[in-house]
Amino acid sequence: MTGMAALLAGWAGMRGLNAWRAETVGRRKAELAEEVLAGFYRTRDILTWARFPASDADQGETVRPEIGQDDDGPEKSEIIAPVDRLTKESQVFSELRASRYRFMAYFGEEAARPFDEIKAIHNEIVDSARNLVRTHGDESAGREQERDHWEAAIGWGGTEGDALRKRLDLAVKAVEQTCRPLIEERHKARRDSIF
Repeated sequence: MTGMAALLAGWAGMRGLNAWRAETVGRRKAELAEEVLAGFYRTRDILTWARFPASDADQGETVRPEIGQDDDGPEKSEIIAPVDRLTKESQVFSELRASRYRFMAYFGEEAARPFDEIKAIHNEIVDSARNLVRTHGDESAGREQERDHWEAAIGWGGTEGDALRKRLDLAVKAVEQTCRPLIEERHKARRDSIF
């Protein structure tokens, strides 16, 4: 009888421990999902702002200087403005990259692909701005298509058909699909525990 009681108590203890572990892992997973999703929203806003054409502070109008102007000082500073804006927010990108490995541990390698896309978009903006500065004043034939691509990457292209913006939105949407169900489940569990 004593042995049976000990066995039953051990079984109940193990079951309670497993439930506690599952709850703890579920809570940590939901907290990570909230943190990563918020990081992606913030990153999307930063990348959108970085690509916003430089503005003329005196007139409050958006200015898009033409490549090849004689006065290259202000133009180069406006070309490199996206890099400056991204550099000011480098901490956000570092935090997002740091959470990538924990995210992969919980959700799998495939779910972490949006992190790679954000990094690729960031790098494309920086590289495009640097290429525009580097080739400034170079009127070589055949560079028009490259320049158009670089200008579009730093936000000087039209808003319709903005490939970088679409890629950014798809990356955020992919993370939402992974994170949103966990976040909603956690909030539902909180509401249910109150009642």
